[in-house]
Amino acid sequence: MKYFIFPIALVSGAGIWSRNRYVHCYEGHGGAPVGAKDIEIANVTASQCQEACAQTSNCHGFTISKGSRRRKPTPQSCFLRSSIDLKSCEQSYTWDTYTQVAPPSLKGIITYHLFEGKYTGLANKDAGDFKGDAGFIFGTFSKYQTDNPEASMEHNIIEMSEVDVTGWGQYEECNAPGAAEFTFSCPEDSPDYCCTTHDPHNKSKNIPAVHTRDSLPGLEVSVMSLGSQFGFPGFWFSFPKESEGVTWTQKTLRRVAGKCVGDAWRTEAGGCMECGADLDQCVAMCIQRALCVDGSTDKLEEVWNRVFADTNECPDIPMPIDSLAV
Repeated sequence: MKYFIFPIALVSGAGIWSRNRYVHCYEGHGGAPVGAKDIEIANVTASQCQEACAQTSNCHGFTISKGSRRRKPTPQSCFLRSSIDLKSCEQSYTWDTYTQVAPPSLKGIITYHLFEGKYTGLANKDAGDFKGDAGFIFGTFSKYQTDNPEASMEHNIIEMSEVDVTGWGQYEECNAPGAAEFTFSCPEDSPDYCCTTHDPHNKSKNIPAVHTRDSLPGLEVSVMSLGSQFGFPGFWFSFPKESEGVTWTQKTLRRVAGKCVGDAWRTEAGGCMECGADLDQCVAMCIQRALCVDGSTDKLEEVWNRVFADTNECPDIPMPIDSLAV
């Protein structure tokens, strides 16, 4: 996958902290205070606010004012929340809200991955559940690009897999050979996808991930939302090649053309006659207006589930037979 903003989520013993950007949740607007009084915790970082929540009974999230990026950052105000309903919160460029969610099951996880048909499998690749992948996919309605080969519904296929894991570790960004981005590029002649993590000494850079046979699959909350009613944005996963068969296993269920899925959405949206023939951003916006009102994915998911269940509507794409099938 190719990303547009850095995700912020932390797998912990209690669950996963997910940052919901530009969302303000307070009493009467999606956020219930922990106590009778909504007490401010002043001059703290997000990490310190998270720690305060972890040490407070009945705290399941927090909302925090955004600090400035000036040389002398402004103090941040933190408010703890006993419950959060993201769909009822306000959009605000000066606040972020962090929610804690349970990680997915370890067994029978259904994942999806948009990539070139010459590849198959999840080894050294990323994937998402429906909602996580939907957020990503709507940034990929574009022509095939050699420096971002996954960014095309028209050109690529979507592979559906069932995965079992033994546990969850740090999520990694895995890019296809030929992908070139500002944080890390994967050489075009690489035999595998290139997986990276953030450089601890330079957050603007990525460094190659180091895998062993015991490396756990990575888990992350998606940072891509389709609107105010999108709610929980779903999960992203990463799968180290070296630990397949030890900490995770996979079973490929379906391979369908991205164009078939995109065309099904387009038809359901009324055809998008104002757009051209290609599945481009004009079509993506048309589909969102018709099927994703305020970010609700119910209609999108209904069509998605239908086409993945019906081999007549979207036939299976054959497995690749050359050396790239890794």
